[in-house]
Amino acid sequence: MLYAGVDGGGTSCRVRVEDANRNVLGEGFAGPSNSRLGAVRVYYEIEKACLEALHQSGRGREDFASLHVGLGLAGLGLESELQAMLSFPHSFASVCGATDAYTACLGAHAGEDGGILILGTGSCGLGIVNNDVINVGGWGFEISDHASGAVLGLTAVRSSLFAAEGCRPETPMTKAIMAHFKNDRQVMVKWAEEAEPHHYGSFAPLIFDHADDGDELAGRIVAKSVHEAGCMIQALVDKGVKAVCLMGGVSKRIAPRLPKEYLKILREPCGDAMDGAIRMVRKKTSEDQGALK
Repeated sequence: MLYAGVDGGGTSCRVRVEDANRNVLGEGFAGPSNSRLGAVRVYYEIEKACLEALHQSGRGREDFASLHVGLGLAGLGLESELQAMLSFPHSFASVCGATDAYTACLGAHAGEDGGILILGTGSCGLGIVNNDVINVGGWGFEISDHASGAVLGLTAVRSSLFAAEGCRPETPMTKAIMAHFKNDRQVMVKWAEEAEPHHYGSFAPLIFDHADDGDELAGRIVAKSVHEAGCMIQALVDKGVKAVCLMGGVSKRIAPRLPKEYLKILREPCGDAMDGAIRMVRKKTSEDQGALK
């Protein structure tokens, strides 16, 4: 019996495979796997990452039949998305699922109470207190994802176009973003027609770099995200969460900018979302086997 933990979001899919004795057999990496991209595309990425992980221990696709998979995916906060993923005709021994925030929280606190704030392409806060799950955000790019890379990028791209048309002062950041599109608004529009959250999120490092260099507009965009991150942390604290782990690439740039009062509750994670997904699927498989006895 083998177990796989999947950590899937708007930018990438990571998988770790363990055997029954908790020995790590391998890890794999593939493309975006937010459940909103559709089960066909997401399972394609998951299978690709699982194969890469299995190949590292001399195994292959034939081992899918004994591989129990825990899905920690962005987008699974919606019941319809969860059921779509679980009902899809997959190739694995079994599949269970939850949001990437839930599995990240399980991994971060080794199954104990605590909270996490994921700031990556998207964003989501989650806490576990006495088995109660507290959700903050994570409702998608269009209406949520505060303090995320995607929202940072969208704000900066819109502001850059606005500045290029003379509606606000240009800054080094707006000029750099427009140069990315060859200073051609039609190129920008064509890009936007097909752009996904991770495409917007790719601008986040540039925005932070310009903010660090004193770009006033970049600084305001970053400051808004820092404020929103603090609000999400406070919402978890208000609901009884005692310790919070920050996760995701954007969190590394936001953490140093947070107000000092939050530093006392921030913790380094014990493990990652793949650890949490494996904890989840091991528990589910054990419960299923117990029910059959």
